[in-house]
Amino acid sequence: MPATLSSPGPSLSARDLAAGYVPGIEILHGVSVDAYAGEIRCVLGPNGTGKSTLLKVLYGFLKPSTGEIRRGATVLTGVAPHAMGRHGVAYLPQRPSVFPFLSVEVNLRLGAWSFRRKHAEVKRKIERAYAQFPILAERRHQSAGTLSGGQQRQLEFARSLFTEPTVFLIDEPTASIEPRITGQIYELIRGLARDGKAVLLVDQNIKGALGIADYVYVMRTGTLYTEGPRTEFGDDVELLVSQWLYTHAPPNPRDKG
Repeated sequence: MPATLSSPGPSLSARDLAAGYVPGIEILHGVSVDAYAGEIRCVLGPNGTGKSTLLKVLYGFLKPSTGEIRRGATVLTGVAPHAMGRHGVAYLPQRPSVFPFLSVEVNLRLGAWSFRRKHAEVKRKIERAYAQFPILAERRHQSAGTLSGGQQRQLEFARSLFTEPTVFLIDEPTASIEPRITGQIYELIRGLARDGKAVLLVDQNIKGALGIADYVYVMRTGTLYTEGPRTEFGDDVELLVSQWLYTHAPPNPRDKG
């Protein structure tokens, strides 16, 4: 197991995961990853290498054929997605997950559904979301589908925080987002780590992801090609990662031999 950067044990760990969408055809082949409190761990790789599949397996959308997922002493393998919140795990998918024809405030209230009988707590959570994301307060009565891509992402982040998760699985957070907004999205993710959350981030925006990563996993064809702390990859990591991902037979950049 790789040495952690900041904590004695992983907040979420997966070992030797194999999984696929069709029986007998695996997308993942023996993948092991960890998420640690206060860290952003980034999973990089070209399309089709299994990055999003990995997050779906971790969140229970897809059951692995082999391998195990743990949250401390608790085995999460096979736990349904709707139950993951009770284990402190949140998932933000690549595609927008807001209810487009409902207002911002109704979207937030739906995020607090499990607290619906605790009216004071729901009110407190929504007001806290408005304080953290002022643009949502300004547009609380606006249909969520009319928000910009970046604003919808803020709404998703705000809603995910209602269950007070400690592990975030985030898939392509800046996909289809205007470049001028991507910095704001990455700052939101930085904020999660600063607050002690564990973040496992899947991204194809190599430069943006590496700008906030503490640890890097590089995937190729359903396997982990290389991994290590961000600092071990040197100053030219963006160029190196691009070469690993998009050349036919890349050398391992961490192989000193």
